[in-house]
Amino acid sequence: MGFFLGLFSSATFGLIPLFTLPLLHAGVTAETALFYRFLIATLTLGGLLAARGERFRTRGVDLCKLAGMSVMYMLAALLFFWAFSYLPSGVAATLQFLYPVMVMLIMIVFFHERFSWTIALSIILAVSGVALLSSGPGDGGTSISLLGVGMMLLSALCNSLYIVGIQTARIPNMSGLVMTFYVMLFSALLSLINALGTGTFQILTSWRELGIAALLAVVTAVLSNLTLILAIQRIGSTMTSVLGVMEPLTAVMVGILVFGEPFSPGLAGGVALIAASVLLVMLGGHIRALLCRART
Repeated sequence: MGFFLGLFSSATFGLIPLFTLPLLHAGVTAETALFYRFLIATLTLGGLLAARGERFRTRGVDLCKLAGMSVMYMLAALLFFWAFSYLPSGVAATLQFLYPVMVMLIMIVFFHERFSWTIALSIILAVSGVALLSSGPGDGGTSISLLGVGMMLLSALCNSLYIVGIQTARIPNMSGLVMTFYVMLFSALLSLINALGTGTFQILTSWRELGIAALLAVVTAVLSNLTLILAIQRIGSTMTSVLGVMEPLTAVMVGILVFGEPFSPGLAGGVALIAASVLLVMLGGHIRALLCRART
């Protein structure tokens, strides 16, 4: 069950393009789509937590920490949505999947975690994967926008800063679901302020748009985070993170099968290199331990 939940969680994260692109193609701005995703997710999570009798009350200092981390979470998602205008959705999702490598680098530079040969190799694989994805035209003459690549690398960096913040914030006695609820709530508020401030806010004008926005929120925010927490409880964070490789693979398949995005050897190679880089980061400690045992 833990493996199934982990695969389901990462696959639902990978379905973000499936629900986002129809909204963008219908003329809904990225800022508006993001606001409705966070708003509906907040309402759904709030109802779920209330039904379970969870406590929402927490310290003001913890709310401030979560509000600060939500800025990075919202920016990561906004840049992700913007990049769909410049990149195939599968390429965008694959580049966003670099965030575990960035998390490890941040922990090494700022929190003095140990640098190892597996980290060095993962960096080489990650850079090679990014270079392959952005190296030039794909099938049908479709070129990869360097602006889009830059957006997704910045999105991955914002996501990694959010994760490092969660790891180092030291928020006691708060469940993962309650923490997710507050992150969604603050992200919804930030998204609304951004949309209103930039003049990009829209009211959804059809039941179809509202239904797609609801699916975007429930599938890619609520279900993905809920199954992520359940998977970690059953098989641990390392193995759950490894199963996260389904996220870019799902996005690539959705892009090809649903939206007719081009498939090329460069795309396949870039996805494979980035996935290998992330897996090496996740399993590096286990690999080094096995090699040490083999030597002795």
